[in-house]
Amino acid sequence: MRRAALFAGLTLALSLNPLFAAEKVALRLGDVKGDRFAALKASGELDNLPYELKLTAFDSGAPVQEALNAGALDVGFTGDLPFLFVYAAGAPVKAVGAWQNNPDSIALLTRPDAGIKSLQDLKGKQIAVNRGGWGHYLILGLLERAGLKPSDVTLRFLSPVDGRAALTSGAVSAWAPWEPYIATSTQVDGTVRVPNGGGKGVMSGYSYALARKEALSNPEKRQAIADLLTRLAKAQVWAEKHPQQFAIVLGKTLNMPARITQSWIADARIRPLVFDQSLIPTLQKSADFFHRYDVLPHVVNVSDAFDFSLSAGANQIAKHAAGDKS
Repeated sequence: MRRAALFAGLTLALSLNPLFAAEKVALRLGDVKGDRFAALKASGELDNLPYELKLTAFDSGAPVQEALNAGALDVGFTGDLPFLFVYAAGAPVKAVGAWQNNPDSIALLTRPDAGIKSLQDLKGKQIAVNRGGWGHYLILGLLERAGLKPSDVTLRFLSPVDGRAALTSGAVSAWAPWEPYIATSTQVDGTVRVPNGGGKGVMSGYSYALARKEALSNPEKRQAIADLLTRLAKAQVWAEKHPQQFAIVLGKTLNMPARITQSWIADARIRPLVFDQSLIPTLQKSADFFHRYDVLPHVVNVSDAFDFSLSAGANQIAKHAAGDKS
């Protein structure tokens, strides 16, 4: 399991709220790149936290899932597709909250000299993707868009870090990442987006907060998770309203140039979602799509993949942000 060391050993232990149990409850949180955690911290939503929160940051969603499955985390933030794979494998996790990235912030990149001016130019090329994740789903959808088959290209299954290196070195002709890898690659490496190669119309852009069933069976942890989800929704609204301030904080937190984090935030446009049963068909569509391409080896019914009982507070924030005061 690969873990970024961005927040190694970070522990927040603040005073206890009387509404919570007399003994302090601890939540072990896993986040991709630590960006959602950074929003929580920058927005002040971690002030007066009524429980202990321990963070580990990862470079992609798959290792978050591995840590959840292994029992090393109570809660994890990750994309919908990594969740789909561990759920299909029987991992003891459920989705408990959701937010959305701009689908075009998941996109296919190439080098200017790679000869790819359209999706049809992908034929015969090697393309780096993360197996079973956003990049894998995107390229299959883009090949359909171009009238091509998976056999028309060679997929190289690489982590985001290795995918970037492979594209820069010329080992592959294209790579399917998401933010902040897109901003970093285009601004630092000089790569470009493949025309018509964004995720809009292919990807949902959904990400989930996941919880282990073991944590969900603990009343104190359930209460803490519900509180965390509400704070996260508030933090996401704050970040959307204060992009420049958030970009500076995010850059300092993740040791990235502000121009990269500014581009990332502007592209991703993250917003909280109302977490209810309307999300089930979207994940089911992804499961059926991956099964059709034999990425998932069997049919998966995702109807039991969600626990909607902890999202009331977060849903009110999401409705208000969307202009729905009901």
